[in-house]
Amino acid sequence: MIGLLRGRVLVKQPPSLLLEVNGVGYEVEAPMSTFYDLPDGDQEVVLYIHMMVRDDAHSLFGFIRESDRALFRSLLKVNGVGGKMALAILSGMSSDEFSLFIQSGDVKALCRLPGVGKKTAERLIIEMRDRLDRI
Repeated sequence: MIGLLRGRVLVKQPPSLLLEVNGVGYEVEAPMSTFYDLPDGDQEVVLYIHMMVRDDAHSLFGFIRESDRALFRSLLKVNGVGGKMALAILSGMSSDEFSLFIQSGDVKALCRLPGVGKKTAERLIIEMRDRLDRI
């Protein structure tokens, strides 16, 4: 499994970026919070990686902060939430805002995220409430 990549960002086209590590280019999907925190220019960056292997694809998801990767992995355990939706959640609000909305049971705030309907928001609140303390 790939857990961390250190290299230079060659291309930024949200939600994807191309990270060059020792001559190999890795296509990595990342939330907007990671894009905002990427260094300018030709500086080296370290990304915490979640590698998802499916029958039809191998996908890499990258995060500047390990806590964002932990939240992403927790979101994947929620029924009906996949990689794209978890990225949309992390792109649409900070992890602190997400935690606040989950703890307060704010369905309306979660429904403003792209792809999150009322049932998914309710499921997120129920399933994530206990997990957030561990993250």
